[in-house]
Amino acid sequence: MKRKGATLQRTAIAVLSILLAVSIGVTAGATSYRTLICNAIGGEMYRLEGGDDSDTIQLYETNGMTLEEWKTAADQLVEEIAAEGMVLLKNEGQVLPLDSGMKLSLFSRSSVDLVLGGTGAGGIDESKAVDLRTALEGVGFTVNPTLWDFYKGYDGKDGYTRSNGTYNGTKPEDLYVAEVPVNEYTDAVRDSYKDYSDAAVVVISRVGGEGSDMPTGDFGDGTKYLALQEQEKDLLMELQESGEFDKVIVLINSSNAMELGWLDHEEYGIDACLWVGGVGQSGARAIAGALAGTVNPSGRLVDTYAADSLSAPAMQNFGDYTYTNAADVEAAGVAVGTKYVVYAEGIYVGYRYYETRYADSVLDPMGTNAASSAGAFVGDTWNYTDEVCYPFGYGLSYGAEDGKPFVQELVSAEMGEDGLTVTVRVTNTGTAAGKDVVQLYAQQPYTAGGIEKSAIQLIGFEKTGVLEPGASETVTITADKYDFASYDYKNDKTFVLDSGSYYFAVGDSAHDALNNVLAAQGKTVDDGMDYNGSAALVYTWSNPSKELLSQSYSGNEITNRFDSADLEYYGQDVAYLTRSDWNTFPESYDSLTATDEMIYDMNGVNNYKSSGGDLSQFQFGVDSQMTIAKMVGVPLDDDEQWDKILNQLTMEEMADIVTRAARSPIPSIGYPAMAMNDGPQGVNRKYTEDGTSATGYCGAVVRASTFNRELIRRMGEAMGEDWLRTDTEGAYTPAVNTHRTPYAGRNFEYYSEDGFLAGELAYEEVMGMQSKGAICYIKHFALNDQETNRTGICTFSNEQAIREIYLKAFEKSFTEGASKGTMGAFNRIGCVWAGAYAGLMTDIVRTEWGSTAIIITDIAINTAYQHIETALAAGGNMWATSGSSFYNWLVTAAPNDAAAVGKMRESCKIILYNVASSSGMNGLSPTGHVVRVTPYWETAAYAVIAVLAVLDLAAIGFMVYGNVKARKTEVEK
Repeated sequence: MKRKGATLQRTAIAVLSILLAVSIGVTAGATSYRTLICNAIGGEMYRLEGGDDSDTIQLYETNGMTLEEWKTAADQLVEEIAAEGMVLLKNEGQVLPLDSGMKLSLFSRSSVDLVLGGTGAGGIDESKAVDLRTALEGVGFTVNPTLWDFYKGYDGKDGYTRSNGTYNGTKPEDLYVAEVPVNEYTDAVRDSYKDYSDAAVVVISRVGGEGSDMPTGDFGDGTKYLALQEQEKDLLMELQESGEFDKVIVLINSSNAMELGWLDHEEYGIDACLWVGGVGQSGARAIAGALAGTVNPSGRLVDTYAADSLSAPAMQNFGDYTYTNAADVEAAGVAVGTKYVVYAEGIYVGYRYYETRYADSVLDPMGTNAASSAGAFVGDTWNYTDEVCYPFGYGLSYGAEDGKPFVQELVSAEMGEDGLTVTVRVTNTGTAAGKDVVQLYAQQPYTAGGIEKSAIQLIGFEKTGVLEPGASETVTITADKYDFASYDYKNDKTFVLDSGSYYFAVGDSAHDALNNVLAAQGKTVDDGMDYNGSAALVYTWSNPSKELLSQSYSGNEITNRFDSADLEYYGQDVAYLTRSDWNTFPESYDSLTATDEMIYDMNGVNNYKSSGGDLSQFQFGVDSQMTIAKMVGVPLDDDEQWDKILNQLTMEEMADIVTRAARSPIPSIGYPAMAMNDGPQGVNRKYTEDGTSATGYCGAVVRASTFNRELIRRMGEAMGEDWLRTDTEGAYTPAVNTHRTPYAGRNFEYYSEDGFLAGELAYEEVMGMQSKGAICYIKHFALNDQETNRTGICTFSNEQAIREIYLKAFEKSFTEGASKGTMGAFNRIGCVWAGAYAGLMTDIVRTEWGSTAIIITDIAINTAYQHIETALAAGGNMWATSGSSFYNWLVTAAPNDAAAVGKMRESCKIILYNVASSSGMNGLSPTGHVVRVTPYWETAAYAVIAVLAVLDLAAIGFMVYGNVKARKTEVEK
């Protein structure tokens, strides 16, 4: 018995000791991420004390609605955006809209589980979403309950969850279209068709997310993810073979451009198709409205929908590529540096490829090899009508047999000193009220062997108001010369307007505008056009001599900043695609060897040289009686005032601000902790008033498809309202990378394949959000256009493509929008981490764009790769983490590196300057101060540790006492 008791005591001590050790370790780790935990589960890290109520700052106010009123208004706005972003692709015989009261059968597993957006940073609270059945019944339709319940029965079953995506992505084998095989349809299901046969509505869904790209090969239940899968083909045939349905309508519930040639396959009998994208929490009601006719679709496609999703030149260099000498790269100590991708397509991304090649097939098919077999994915030789299903900018509306009820007339066009002004009259000649989009495109003069130029490019757009049948509206569009200039990275090393003829055309799509240009050039279907254009919709301007546009927004010179981003910088040949010979269609760069110079440049952490530790030029911890609240309204160039508050900071406090994303309170300057959160579809936090999730907006592709500046500005204001009502200062949005390919996992977060469209709408979103006090960290800056190997991948591109395609989406938000922040990217530009690429972070952001934005990293996870001193030197300001590793690195290195201390001080100035004009100032007083407090969960954790320690010590005490007593008894015997 005594031995058994002793064993139990030892076991209890062991268990308690283990629990104590684990509790101490977990608590120590948790305190390193105090801010993140407080954001997730609540808890205060500071309290405000002192100050005078009369001088309490309130820079930004909510809109005055009650929270319930606001939730309703925001939900209605999501529905409005979904309604305007929806694109009508097909409507044979004007099948849509449907008659009121029709009985509908909803087909596909996705019909009961719509894709709202995507996974990872852009995820939203799905519990708030309106389902399609509820939405349809809300407008008077009756939905087949047997079919609905049948599909719902697959919820949670293996193979019927589309994606288990997280921030780290989804493996191909874990991704499914999750369609139910028709051989599992029961007799009851099939018997239900006849009673709900007015129309069959089929939902085809695809979902992408952060951390991984979509599979181009095999995945969980299919192959080539953006193609129609066998089980989906069987479903469509099931409808035809049943003979029950008068009408078949397809909804494309995908943000990524799918292969859609099957919509016109006779065997499937599809009458109409609506592209609906990622619908957000209430977009299902917009779908119902479109089917019922209370919504007239007015969206336009923001990507080219190719017949083969692999046919874009960029797809030939997309995915996983490893240096042939990866072992040498690793042996040199390079952190995450064995992967690369080459943008060999140059500027020919999206419609710039398909439409330019089409133009050359009309203008000079033999001389340019435009009709050769190179890059032909559908036929033996390249043909536009074979290769493209739907062009960029395409979209139909109700009210006309051909889906085109609106007539546009070019009223006037005039070229001024700074750019073009065009006036267009839009008339609704149809039978239904609706909106139209005026799209303005340009064609520049091209010379073989000269600067590469797209045959057509978007330079302006506006959306009309609602036009009743017979009504007209006049729209004016202005286009800056800069927006139709080309970047010459080889010779003039700036933007250029070559001499020659410029054509400006309005059209219903990029292809329609190009056909109008070709008509103005005297071309017809006899020359190989697919249909005749209208020369009346074209304005021609003759530029007598070449003009250099070399002055940037800030007034500084525009010149090359990305020479080392080009693989040719390292002596390696790149056969960039050129329209002078379409046989240069890219091949895969799958056997690249990293040179010694490339390896050296990849190794940023080892290449950095400290400047030495003379810190006498700086002051630390000076009591200047300054607080962040006193800096509200102080200009950035008021060095005297800013020096006072900066001198008040200690080295450790500066390091805290820089390496912990300004998320910790700094009591010495009255700085409260700031909260920053994703995401692109709404803030991933809860309303402070009632603890419910904030609004889940539509995906960025739907928003872009509205082509509606005013609507996106209102959405930005609404998102800013949510950031304000959730007490969140920083917004990791908008995300504006380019749809370089259709398979990129985060395309749902990004607007378009076109940088101009993305840039114009991102500007509206930023302006709207910042009007409510949010700090927008527009992301991911830059060239983060695929998720595969996103951390560390060497991204090679020429400067023309970088400026015209990839930076274009960011530029206006930085310049005219004065965005207060930007989030960098995980990838390398050339061989240098984007966050440490001075040509981007300093030369572009500060020198050319004149921006004072905070430059923050994407999540900071690797001190060797996301090297602090190197990035500070390049112009970076802040690291997105609240952990201790980067902080420890900096406080150890800084005392021996005066240059790094200077950059850290500059960064604190930029950070505090932007915070001082944000909602983070609300509630502060210039005479108040901040006191650190321990969050409730941390207090509880310490209490658990104390209790475990007491119990452990007590158990040890009891065991010692027992042992002593036992020995004493033995001695007495």
